[in-house]
Amino acid sequence: MVYSRISARLGETVNLDVDFFHAGILADPYAIRKIELFKTQVVPHNLVATILVADLGSNYPLPVDRVTTTEPAGYCGTDLIEGVPIVGKYQLLFDVPTSFYAPDVYFDVWSFYSQQPCILGTDPCDLDDPVIMQQLQKSCHRFWVYPDEWLVSDNLQTVNFAMEPLSQRFHQPEVRPLECGLMPLPLYDYNYNLVAPMMPFLQASITISTQYNEILVQDDPMTIGIRQGSYRSNPYVLRYNLDTSKFLKNTYRYRILIQLPDGSTRASKFFIFTVD
Repeated sequence: MVYSRISARLGETVNLDVDFFHAGILADPYAIRKIELFKTQVVPHNLVATILVADLGSNYPLPVDRVTTTEPAGYCGTDLIEGVPIVGKYQLLFDVPTSFYAPDVYFDVWSFYSQQPCILGTDPCDLDDPVIMQQLQKSCHRFWVYPDEWLVSDNLQTVNFAMEPLSQRFHQPEVRPLECGLMPLPLYDYNYNLVAPMMPFLQASITISTQYNEILVQDDPMTIGIRQGSYRSNPYVLRYNLDTSKFLKNTYRYRILIQLPDGSTRASKFFIFTVD
């Protein structure tokens, strides 16, 4: 199983995904060169792994993968093209060694050339030349590593959550996440040692319907992200990427269902959002 940045586990695979943008539009950099992993802080003595990317050619950008999608083709979209690369979207499926320290936060630093770094006409172009490497750009990202997926419960306390809608108005034709804050209860007085370890591993889904209970989206998976700002007791948000072009201008209802590691579920009340 492949885990997201928020919930990587020792001995399992984590998806270190990044999107490259140029002037606000997804774009491919000229060449990704390496990815360095640091523990706790990006300083030389905390470097734990370096992943080199293949030179430009048939094997590029291995071991990094391009994110692909399935697109309709042909008349009326009756045929499907499998594995179409999405411009600017890359991912590294990294197997977290059991020797990593956990729980802790790790940083993945991507080094890349945004454009051709050599003078035109130079042959060959050595991307590893110390002078050329001064043009390398770096981008820093985070992921969290936890010991394993075990949850030990004595069944003395029931874990409860509240959800707070953070996104209530959308404007066509935007595509942006619908976010809902996730808060353990009782707020500020919950059993931190019991609840905190399980929160990154919650599985959530969303169901969207019209005000007349016509279901438009049913049990689509949501992802867990980090809330902006200083939220120490409730830092997580549930996210669903909403494409407003698929909705008429109207007000809609949605409900979120989360599954806990012990197999029980918690459901939110009905929230609303508006597309105009």
